Amino acid sequence: MSGQYLVNRGHNSSKSLPIVCFIQTSISTNRIWQGNNILAFSFPRFIAQMLLIVLLTRFVDFLLRPLHQPRYLANIIGGIMVGPTGLGRITWVAVKLFPLPSVIVLENMAYLGLIYITFITGVEIELAAVRRTGYSAVYALTCITIPFAIGALAAAALQPTLNDGSPANLASFIVFLGVALSITSFSVLAGSLAELKLLNSNVGATTLSAAMFVDSCAWAFLPLAITLAQKDGEPIATLWTMMSGLGFYGAAHVLVRPAAYWAAARTPEGGAVDDFGASAMLVGVMIAANIADAIGIHAVIGAFVYGLVIPKDSPVGEALIERLEDFVDGLLLPLFFAVSGIKTNLASIDNIAAATFLIFTVVASAVAKIAACLVVANMYQQPLRDGMAIGLLMNMKGIIELVLLNIGRDQQMLSEASFAVLVCTSAIVTALVSPLLRLMFSSPRRQASFLRRSVQSGQPESELRVVACIHGTRHVPGMLGLLAAANPTKHQPISVAALHLIELSSRLSSLAAAGCSSVTNAISHAFEAYEEHADGVSIRLLTAVSPYPTMHHDISTVADDFRAALVIIPFHKHRTVDGGMDPTNPSLRSLNQSILASAPCSVAVLVDRGLPAPSRLGTSLNAAVFFLGGPDDREALAFASRIAGHPQFSLTVLRLLHSAGPDDSLVDDECITEFRLRHVSDDSVVYTEAAAATTEDTVAALRSLVDEVHDLYIVGKGGGDRTLLTAGLTHWSECPELGPIGDLLASPDFGISASVLVVQKCSGMGTTDSESVAPGKTTMASSRGRFCMISANKANYRTISSLPCRLLEPSFI
Repeated sequence: MSGQYLVNRGHNSSKSLPIVCFIQTSISTNRIWQGNNILAFSFPRFIAQMLLIVLLTRFVDFLLRPLHQPRYLANIIGGIMVGPTGLGRITWVAVKLFPLPSVIVLENMAYLGLIYITFITGVEIELAAVRRTGYSAVYALTCITIPFAIGALAAAALQPTLNDGSPANLASFIVFLGVALSITSFSVLAGSLAELKLLNSNVGATTLSAAMFVDSCAWAFLPLAITLAQKDGEPIATLWTMMSGLGFYGAAHVLVRPAAYWAAARTPEGGAVDDFGASAMLVGVMIAANIADAIGIHAVIGAFVYGLVIPKDSPVGEALIERLEDFVDGLLLPLFFAVSGIKTNLASIDNIAAATFLIFTVVASAVAKIAACLVVANMYQQPLRDGMAIGLLMNMKGIIELVLLNIGRDQQMLSEASFAVLVCTSAIVTALVSPLLRLMFSSPRRQASFLRRSVQSGQPESELRVVACIHGTRHVPGMLGLLAAANPTKHQPISVAALHLIELSSRLSSLAAAGCSSVTNAISHAFEAYEEHADGVSIRLLTAVSPYPTMHHDISTVADDFRAALVIIPFHKHRTVDGGMDPTNPSLRSLNQSILASAPCSVAVLVDRGLPAPSRLGTSLNAAVFFLGGPDDREALAFASRIAGHPQFSLTVLRLLHSAGPDDSLVDDECITEFRLRHVSDDSVVYTEAAAATTEDTVAALRSLVDEVHDLYIVGKGGGDRTLLTAGLTHWSECPELGPIGDLLASPDFGISASVLVVQKCSGMGTTDSESVAPGKTTMASSRGRFCMISANKANYRTISSLPCRLLEPSFI
């Protein structure tokens, strides 16, 4: 009887008292050397169960990771493998490792993890975003109503079979099955979109908004289905329970939100929520769950509502997720899937016809979602492929469906066989989404569909399209200062895709941060304020949530879709108070190197040392270009040419000449001549030249340039085209990704306090001779590796190299 207890009711002369018999060592043992079996004691057995479940689900997740499947699927498969369909068929496992009394303990721990994971789900959902979904609400409504109707029809036909003739009323069963078929998991969907690199696409944004709407509706219908089932459809009891639920929501809104603001007020800016505030909020989750369970709307609803009312503009929600999710998602949540797997017994399916009809119902609801999304896409004149993708993504299932199925089984609305069928079909439908989407969007590398872009390839007064990458608020002032320095005007506009980069681990908070974190909101407000007060600037705010090793793919995809000419990325180090440079995050350096190697356009690395933000551009500022030659320096000069037009900026260009120049020195002459002709009447532009033959001459010329006070230095990254003048520097480069000159300027040892912009021109630039040119326009054409300026009017055809470049003395400009 070790590990068990007996309850008996004894009688004495005065009163009857319960008698509880138990063994004091039934919980744990320290007698393994005396032959005791540790699995006969509850605590060691619980630890063994948890280890098996966690290791099994992690192993399945490892196997499914190359297939880009969500962890939800790994948890379901791992849970089924633990149950009677898998390891539970082994007698020793069923009797010794998972005896019935231990499953009750396991289920209690699983539900503890469940209420906290539903609390996290509530924190993630922003009601304000649900209210402003726009046409995404049309997608959501069609994905709710049509599957709900299919579920209602199937419920009427299948009720006697699915609930084994239990007295569950038809109304509750219709609501139950309809909600089960129409659910879309917001959390699983967000993770899959990030994995599929669709988070920043129109498909991703629309689907996330629609899924948030569906998730909110599902949580609203869930207590109704539970109430109808528990009260056997009695109108008065159902009404009282629903009214109590609404009162619970109102009370949580009145009490929890002020408490969250109070905890936030105790938190220093940029600091962590103190232990007392966090503990009080986390204890409140259990209290809310207990109250909800007492009034009859289930504990998970209470935890969800508690998370829902936490204000999204407060750091408390994000801080609580940070404290919870590793433990809950990594340890407790797999227990819930294991308990669900123990209840899933495929061997119990004996009515093949009913099971087939149920599978057909699930498939029909999934196909109906896709068809409905295609209709909505056609109605809004969106690509049908996008509608198909949205329909597939809306079939992503998650933990809320599994919660609903467990409740249905506990309330005897589902038989053991129908429960097993619905769990397995949910897993299969979710598993098919990712491969079908990859099949839809698989195509040759999209960068090959158009010429790679650069600043130099555009017209002087054409729109400049820029992707500005930001990791945190510290990068915003310098990025906005650089964009303002580029002189956006109505005649020379700049279109910006501001991309907030967030690291994606296996954590839910990284996805929650994409929508509701204070950092994201601060970045968004800063760019929106700049767009409102600046002329010639249009800004599109995006968020990329990816692991750092693959984040460069997201940036390249955004640059590709945005047809950007330039990607600006922050340096992986930030300036300290004493003027030094400390790494912000070691992973950022590898990310920058990957972007430089794979971007479909030019890339600029900004070493920000306090470049003035737009609000401070009220005084005269100075920029300088150090020009040695080569494609990167020409690209740097093209960007600097835009700065030269800014009324508050003066620009100095220092060109270094060397006798043993590379083969493309003629192209450099043409580029310099074009630049000087463009700014020939601009007194704020100064051009000088210096001769050099060695690395020492290069450093001396650079030193003469930095001796003058400048706010921004612009240099090309450079490569083999100028090794004669920088060979000695490359051996000592700390950051080769900046090039020898950029690395020298970024080094604290060089003693400058100005910001540095290092530009790399994308390879493969230029148009072919056979490309047509619009009349009256000019373009850079490539012929055997040499560039020449061509006018579209053939009568005026000439190369700019025919101009007398040396006739322009430095004092002329």
